[in-house]
Amino acid sequence: MDYELKNKLVKIISKNILTPVIYMIENDNLLDFICFCDRNIKMQEIYNVEQQIKEVTSKNVEIIDIREFGESERIEVINQATLIYSEHPLIEKIFAQSMMEDFKIAMDERKDVQQRYKECGTCYLQ
Repeated sequence: MDYELKNKLVKIISKNILTPVIYMIENDNLLDFICFCDRNIKMQEIYNVEQQIKEVTSKNVEIIDIREFGESERIEVINQATLIYSEHPLIEKIFAQSMMEDFKIAMDERKDVQQRYKECGTCYLQ
């Protein structure tokens, strides 16, 4: 996908959806846009934006809120997707660091469960 088309898609999304970052995963017939959406956005607004992008690209489109993913999936998105929009370079860094911190917390909790299992032979979640 060329720069001009990406820029056009970013304008469509950022005009309608309040988000500080937009990641994109491009497949043969599908474009996934992963955003950090405003909590007050309605699904109909997201659907309308998907339709606008579909008209421009002739591909199926999904716009997904990053909060729908678990910690490890968020890290995977950051590693595999292409960042196509960031309000400010600092926001991109803060966002990535926040996702890494969430992942670290999840891994520490998992490690604690495994340690309790080793120590007493039972496993419980807090």
